[in-house]
Amino acid sequence: MRLHAAIAVVLGVGLAATGAQAQCAFDQSVPNANAVLIETQPEVTIDFTDEFRLDDVRVVSLDDKAVWPTDWARPSQEVRQTAFRMTQPLPPGKYLVEWNGYLRRHHHADGGSIAFTVAKAGEIPPVTPAAAGTSAAAPRAGSGSPYPMLLGAAGRPKDQ
Repeated sequence: MRLHAAIAVVLGVGLAATGAQAQCAFDQSVPNANAVLIETQPEVTIDFTDEFRLDDVRVVSLDDKAVWPTDWARPSQEVRQTAFRMTQPLPPGKYLVEWNGYLRRHHHADGGSIAFTVAKAGEIPPVTPAAAGTSAAAPRAGSGSPYPMLLGAAGRPKDQ
């Protein structure tokens, strides 16, 4: 019986430590999660909560899984922000900005994504008071993240 109790304590401590490391470095972005854009070559900005070794950033089409070229360059040191533009216009459709790297302060890999849509010309939804704030940076995001454990209940978009 004592052996079972000891194993339970060791497993409990191990699981608690693993959960503590699952912290997301993402703070806010432009465009924010689920934004609808009319610009086909938007500037993308991602802010992080801590110094972050950013290894990769890419823009992926959810419609055909194509990776779109950007002017992003891997930084030589840890960053708290990255910004880039698409080098080719994005056709109307749904996209994800995905990133990954290493959060040295918390000793774990980290990553996430931000879903956004490029609207067809003339199909921009009317701006309502609730939606008016979507052009500014929004905290936490990425309901389209491939890392749902970092997003809590937000998880993946419902249409995937």
